[in-house]
Amino acid sequence: MNYVVDAKTVEGVKKIPSRTSKLLISEINVGATGFSMGQNVTDVGSQIPEHAHEDAEEGMYLISGKGRLITDEGEQDLVPGMAIYMPPGVKHSIINTGDEPMKLVWVYSPPLPNHRKQPSA
Repeated sequence: MNYVVDAKTVEGVKKIPSRTSKLLISEINVGATGFSMGQNVTDVGSQIPEHAHEDAEEGMYLISGKGRLITDEGEQDLVPGMAIYMPPGVKHSIINTGDEPMKLVWVYSPPLPNHRKQPSA
């Protein structure tokens, strides 16, 4: 059975600015085709830099730490238990404003291209 993924067993991808992303559910590892889900841990004083997803909706849920969401429409302080919705094409960034790593879960629908199996050559 390949329905359960333990985040502790998934190797994270370290990114700059300092954060680690783990792809937990995708077509690649469990066969999910309608969405992908993962975890991001942003280090103290770091951020998820401004970006947008042109063809996907994104949902995020803050598990621990504190942050600030920044969009063209303004800023919103974030604390654990808050959920965020980003429509396609909306530029956004999240700054870790706390004194501990900021951990959140993200979901994309449809999955980002790099969350899909690549065709065999």
